[in-house]
Amino acid sequence: MRNPQKVPLLNKRRRKHRPFAFLYPAMARQWKAYLGLLLGMLADVALTFAFAWFLGNMTDAAVAGDWNQMKSLLPLGAGLIVVSIAAAYGQEYMDTAAVEGVKKEFKSRLHRHIMLLPVDSFAKQPSGQLLSHFTHDIDNMDGVLGSSLMRLIKLPLVTAGIFIYLLRISWELCVLAIVLAPLAVLAGGLFGWLLRRNGRSIHQLAGQTSSLLSETMWGFLVIRSFAVEGWFHRKYESQNQERYRLELKDAKLRGWFHAGGDALGTVVFVGSLCAGAYFVLDNRLSVGSLLTFVNLTNHLIYPLTGFAGLWAGMQRSLSAVERLSQCLEMPIVSDTFHENRVPKPLEQEIEFRSMTFGYEGERNVFEGLQLRIPAGKMTAIVGPSGAGKSTLFSLLQGFYKPHEGSILIDGRSIQELSPSQFRSLFAYVSQETFLFSGSIRDNLLLARPGMTEMEMMRAAAAAHIHAFVMSLPEGYDTLIGERGLSLSGGQRQRLAIARALLKDAPILLLDEATSAVDSVTEQQLKEALARIMKHRTTLVIAHRLSTIQHADRIIVMDQGKIVQSGRHEELMKQEGLYRKLYRMQSQGGEAAGDPYFDTRIV
Repeated sequence: MRNPQKVPLLNKRRRKHRPFAFLYPAMARQWKAYLGLLLGMLADVALTFAFAWFLGNMTDAAVAGDWNQMKSLLPLGAGLIVVSIAAAYGQEYMDTAAVEGVKKEFKSRLHRHIMLLPVDSFAKQPSGQLLSHFTHDIDNMDGVLGSSLMRLIKLPLVTAGIFIYLLRISWELCVLAIVLAPLAVLAGGLFGWLLRRNGRSIHQLAGQTSSLLSETMWGFLVIRSFAVEGWFHRKYESQNQERYRLELKDAKLRGWFHAGGDALGTVVFVGSLCAGAYFVLDNRLSVGSLLTFVNLTNHLIYPLTGFAGLWAGMQRSLSAVERLSQCLEMPIVSDTFHENRVPKPLEQEIEFRSMTFGYEGERNVFEGLQLRIPAGKMTAIVGPSGAGKSTLFSLLQGFYKPHEGSILIDGRSIQELSPSQFRSLFAYVSQETFLFSGSIRDNLLLARPGMTEMEMMRAAAAAHIHAFVMSLPEGYDTLIGERGLSLSGGQRQRLAIARALLKDAPILLLDEATSAVDSVTEQQLKEALARIMKHRTTLVIAHRLSTIQHADRIIVMDQGKIVQSGRHEELMKQEGLYRKLYRMQSQGGEAAGDPYFDTRIV
């Protein structure tokens, strides 16, 4: 069996050698654009030789005073100019189609892949890092796409073709280029390796900076409350300075590469010109042949100098492709998206059977947990922080998988249910309400896209938000801003409850659903929730123990174990954790303000 610790290293080594294999499928789907670029490249090569031939013959005709020859060449020169303009236009258009087509596909593919990531994998990825794949990595793929890729193919072809052409003019003048070519190749390999390594550092730092900016924007009020604006700014300045240093390092490497290439090109050009002038004086070469040779020498040297910029851009792009491939190679939970279905009512129970689970690198939260939650009842689970309540909640929703044992709904393991069937079972209202930018109507439509206006209003009325919505100038079409920040906490909470009601799932999950409302609204919501809880399996998370006295069953947990179970009246008669906590809360004792005790109830 392969050592799992070596797998990431092996995958990393493989990725270095197959960036083009990773890109090829998307490029192949843009074959028309790449075929156009290939034809344009061949036309460009042909035009290079045609213009050089035209220059040499026109010069010789001028020196010889052959006016007829010059007149016959002028239409050909005009035709070459027209073809050159058309080729330039076509290449520009095809380059955009080839590059942006591939980028568009990878953006769509990346977004789809992130949407299908397991929750535990997604939670390990900083949001800024994921965003940097869209804003940085994909936009830096240009060096290995479109015309950049074609130029990497074109330059060796041009070099070989020109070298053969120059050999026909003067083999002596080609010797200098042959001697210096290996030096250019060795320099390209060395600087390419240095540029690629520095490029990886730049891309990695860009992801870290995106994460910091994302946290700064979302946590602005917390930053302001704790007066740590200076600390965050200094952290950003430090990363910004490091990015500046790496960019300067990259510029120095590219500068040395370009300077070396230009120096090499100048040596070859001057040497060829001097030697060619000598051959003209010795009548071994015509003036036109010398101009043709010098002109083509520039094209021969350009691959050595121009390749420097292409090589540098390619190395930086390959670093971006490596990061992108690492994200796209992360395992996903499914190959397809799933939609809500109309679920069957829960008839029996939810069962956690001999379940063992622990987070990666930590001790197990549960060891052989046995728990049954009856259908159609309200169940509450209380306990101190770390008892496993939130973990139990995440496991029930399928965010994590048990190491051992299973979770059954109506006698069927949740692993046997399709994702569409499973996700349709739950309607969820979290303590930290998340609303999407857009209108109130848009947020409610998420729960049931085909709902009628009456159904939407009925759910909003049940959540005591309809009257407020109708008081707004645009009603349900009112824009609520990013994360619903134009609404108060209580209004967001009531809108989230209305959204959960519209889903009409058989299992209702309420995570402190009344935590952000005043006492009057809380009582109204209790009445509304009591109506929809009938004949529905409900799991409630509430801050105050007094709010779950009417629960059909209360389970008390401590350190992943069930220590008490029963109704409120039964538990109050027993000497145990529940009675102790309830009395401390009702008397305003220490437990009510103890930061180590979590009074949330599932």
